[in-house]
Amino acid sequence: MINIGRRTALNYLGLATVAGSGLAVIPRSALAEEDLYVPSRYENFKRGTIHSLDPKTRGLVVVWPDAGRVKMKAADMVVKTTSGYAGNAYSELKEGQTVDIHWYDYLDFLIAKTTPESTAHAKTMVAQGARIEGLPGSEHQIRLFPMAGMVVATDPQHSTVDIVNASGGEPDKPAPDSGEVIRLPQIQSEKGRATLATLKPGDKLTTVYSVQTAFKIAIIR
Repeated sequence: MINIGRRTALNYLGLATVAGSGLAVIPRSALAEEDLYVPSRYENFKRGTIHSLDPKTRGLVVVWPDAGRVKMKAADMVVKTTSGYAGNAYSELKEGQTVDIHWYDYLDFLIAKTTPESTAHAKTMVAQGARIEGLPGSEHQIRLFPMAGMVVATDPQHSTVDIVNASGGEPDKPAPDSGEVIRLPQIQSEKGRATLATLKPGDKLTTVYSVQTAFKIAIIR
């Protein structure tokens, strides 16, 4: 039986106003490992206040003045720097601090109808992780997670899709219950939008998104 309680991209997956674009998917037969990356043009920069921290997962919740609370992970690149640019280590962060954060929102890496091939492809992508375009040392710093299920509604105008959850979920967060209807983050890649246009209720869908990730944090006060 379908659980009709809905989670939106804002209360389950967090703020998802920016998604990946132009991420080419190379056939698995072409390369042993795809060059999965977050395009640098999607970098976000905001000043906010740290609401809470989760040292076990390098997680943090930041309150933006114009967007409310946003959950994200601090990449291993969040370290204290003494030259080049201002930066602090995750261990220096405290609740209540005002911080400047360079970060990436959820990005869509795979939007595909479910087949044995797309399921295997999703697993490979998640196991690999992604890098940040043009940033040395960022290989596999961006964690990916899968979401799969049956399509119940699409919204091409806003590039979103609702699915009855079958599997998957963001790392370190409670996964939605099987049978729960959830809304995935906005789809903006050309390939993802093209697939969205072909979807109809009842189709089975496999997706891969990146986790919201901070790669530089500077304490202001």
